[in-house]
Formats: sequence, structure tokens, C-alpha cells
Amino acid sequence: MSVSIEELDCVLKNSTCLLNEDDAEEMFNRLAKNISKECRYLNPVILCVMTGAIVAIGRLLPKLNFPLEVDYIHATRYQGALVGAELVWKQLPSTSLKGRAVIIIDDVLDEGVTMGKIKVYCLEQGAKQCFTAVLVDKKLQKNKPLEADFVGYQTGDKYLFGLGMDYKGYLRNTNGLYACPDNLEELLCQH
Repeated sequence: MSVSIEELDCVLKNSTCLLNEDDAEEMFNRLAKNISKECRYLNPVILCVMTGAIVAIGRLLPKLNFPLEVDYIHATRYQGALVGAELVWKQLPSTSLKGRAVIIIDDVLDEGVTMGKIKVYCLEQGAKQCFTAVLVDKKLQKNKPLEADFVGYQTGDKYLFGLGMDYKGYLRNTNGLYACPDNLEELLCQH
């Protein structure tokens, strides 16, 4: 799906900054400290949920000063869309999870469907412990299948981008966390 530069400019100009660059750095420091406190002696496998968690992994790994392995899993419900659909498994980890502690890292815990199914997968593969870490936890009006063990930031039910989260596949590289306006479709129609 191609998105015009005009649409991206409109999104950037009309979105609200929730975390600026300094706030984001503080969030990553706090997340790393909390993960380290709980997991530093577990020799964990860090499992990056692609593609959203790529920024989280890049920013967190240098702050985790303990032995660990890194792998990734690619399971998605969005595939460039703004609304989740059926879970699509694109890539499973190559590292054995049997008998290991696993820390699943993702960008956002929205409805919790993807994270819940990834956690079940890890436990089915024999992981002895399975932790979940997210940059953002959205507080929704409905129950989620799980709560994240480590949360960087909590927000309401807004469409977010930046720090690895995308807008229609774009803006993942935005340094900061932004919420799209509720009237975005109306604003886009004006262009």
C-alpha cells in the first residue's frame, strides 16, 4: 500500500507528541532497569516481535548488561493496515526455547492477541519462563488475554506511531511516540 508524502505530512503535523526524544530515552532506561532486575541471572532468549519491536530491541539491548541471546519471531495481525485481522505467522525463532527463560519484546500491547499467542507458542516449545515487555500498553475497555510484565508507557486507545510503531507501514523511524488525531480521516479528506 503506497502512502503519499502529503498524507504523511498531514499525519505528522496533526498528531500529538506523547513522548519526546528525552522522554523516550528515560522510558528505555527504566524498562532496561526493570528487565535487568528480574532477568539478569536467567540467561534469557530475547525474542523480538518483528517488525514493530525493531526499534525497542535496538535501544534496549545495549542497556541490558547481562548474558542473553537474541532471536526474532514475526507474527502479525496488521500487515500495513490500521486494524488487526487474523494472526499471520511469518517467521519462527531458530533458537531452541526448551528449558530457557524467554523475554518477548514488542512495540505495543493493544488487544493482546498477538502477544498472547506468541507466549503460548514459547511455552509449547518448552520455555521454562516467559516474560513479556512492551514499549506501550494501551488501556482498553475490554479484557486482554494477558498483561505485560514490563511496560514502558501506558496510554489510551489512540492510533500510535514512532519508536517502531507504524502508520500504514511508514513513520516507524520517528524518534518519539505520537498519537494520531481522532479526526484524522476528516483531515486527510481536506488534502
